[in-house]
Amino acid sequence: MGNTPLVSITIPSYNSEKMIPSCLEGAVKQTYPNVEILVIDSHSTDRTRDIAASYQARVVLCDGKLLAARYLGYKESKGSYIAFVDTDQILEPTTIERAVGMMHDYDMVVFETQSYNTEWFIPKLHGASKQIMATCFGKPGAFDPTRGPFLPRFFKREILEKAFAAIPQELIPGTIHPDHAIIYYESYKVSPRVGGLRNAIYDIEPDWRKLWKTRYRYAASLRSIKKSYYGSLLLKKMGFGPWFGRPVIAGFQTLLLAVIIKVIEWTGYYFGRVS
Repeated sequence: MGNTPLVSITIPSYNSEKMIPSCLEGAVKQTYPNVEILVIDSHSTDRTRDIAASYQARVVLCDGKLLAARYLGYKESKGSYIAFVDTDQILEPTTIERAVGMMHDYDMVVFETQSYNTEWFIPKLHGASKQIMATCFGKPGAFDPTRGPFLPRFFKREILEKAFAAIPQELIPGTIHPDHAIIYYESYKVSPRVGGLRNAIYDIEPDWRKLWKTRYRYAASLRSIKKSYYGSLLLKKMGFGPWFGRPVIAGFQTLLLAVIIKVIEWTGYYFGRVS
């Protein structure tokens, strides 16, 4: 479309029928006019693929885990720019337009994340943690690929091409977590030009059941990663973000969430099975 390069929004999915409609609504309502949407589905048994098709998303089946879905999304996409979006995220309507406008100066863009819902206990704690994280967004070290809590979600295609080529191919099919951090680590080796975009994306915060299920599964998957090249490099990145900060009440809530997540992850790491 004229001078508007194609942007590919890639969305890994698995049994996401409850959340993916909101995610896809955010994708189709972008003010940027030249977007393709790909849903990389790991053989969902619910209505995820039907819902994706109803939004004119292209559905691609994936036999691997989360890193494989990211890779397949990149391979199947056609865009000059690629956006990573998860099924529990909603793009702010102008995000893609604003991100494209930054790409003269950067090769990757970190999206500042806010909470879409903060009702009930666990979502409220997540909302507090994002309030704390917002205070360090863009500060020195915040975008460090091995230590900072942030990850870019918008990439130039050629950056991802080189990053995926550097990742050991045997790791791609079975890696769940930290898929995104591995991609960022290799991307940053290609280019350190990383920018930050405020008010870009909203997380649909989990309830207790989803938090336990997700973090337990992630932690169980870390046993194999910690034996790999990335284990020691991304040890801090694999942990849960900031532990405390100001304002004080939000800081204590963030600390409480970190403790809860650490307990779940410890349990998953030592007793969980990767599924």
